[in-house]
Amino acid sequence: MEATKELSTLIIYVTVVIVLMVGFLVYFFVVYQRRKTSLLVKQAEERKQFEIILAQTQTEIQEQTLKNISWELHDNVGQLLSVARMHTNMISLTADENTIPKLEELSELIGKSLQDVRTLSKTLNSDALQSLGLVSSLNLELERFNRLRFLEATLRIEGEEITIQGNDSLILFRILQEFFSNVTKHAKASQLEVRLQFLEKKLLIEARDNGVGFDLTHKAEGIGLLNMKNRAKLIGADINFFSNLGQGTRIVIEYPI
Repeated sequence: MEATKELSTLIIYVTVVIVLMVGFLVYFFVVYQRRKTSLLVKQAEERKQFEIILAQTQTEIQEQTLKNISWELHDNVGQLLSVARMHTNMISLTADENTIPKLEELSELIGKSLQDVRTLSKTLNSDALQSLGLVSSLNLELERFNRLRFLEATLRIEGEEITIQGNDSLILFRILQEFFSNVTKHAKASQLEVRLQFLEKKLLIEARDNGVGFDLTHKAEGIGLLNMKNRAKLIGADINFFSNLGQGTRIVIEYPI
């Protein structure tokens, strides 16, 4: 009888010990998993923050470079063209009747070149773009394409226009400018269409061309696409690319207002 009682007590004791050990192991595992998850989350946040800082630094360097080019175009190239036009006009005062029409044509050509240089200078200067705003900046850029006959460019605005804060407006314009650059360099397109749809809580931007397109599944991401994605991250915007061979390329940007 006593042996049975001792056995029962031993079984209870062993069971309690096992339960305690299992409980301790479960507790240890839960604490370990929580700490591991917390560490992974922290690492992910630090990595994300690092990527944002890196993208911001790259953007600032690019903007400063573009601003320097803008100043060079405006102050040096623009000034040289102005002087060339002035001398052309002065020469025409003493030229013979046969030469005057050619000089006038040359003067007009220099004037158009000067206008294009000034427009280009403005679209490269971040300060000028921020003061202009997104819609005016896009109008300026697309009018330049039409004037130079690169392609037929159109801008369509839908909804009530909302002013986008300066830095975000600049980044959105730079994303589209990168797309325009790819269109003029690689797409062999004859048409470029940009649509801005102002909704209550977001701005939808769609830009498309009718060029050769490319296969997204096989083409590795180039610097241009990465630049657009990194810039979109900086302002919390989503960007998606759509393209097929022979069917042009389209990008859609969703920016929360």
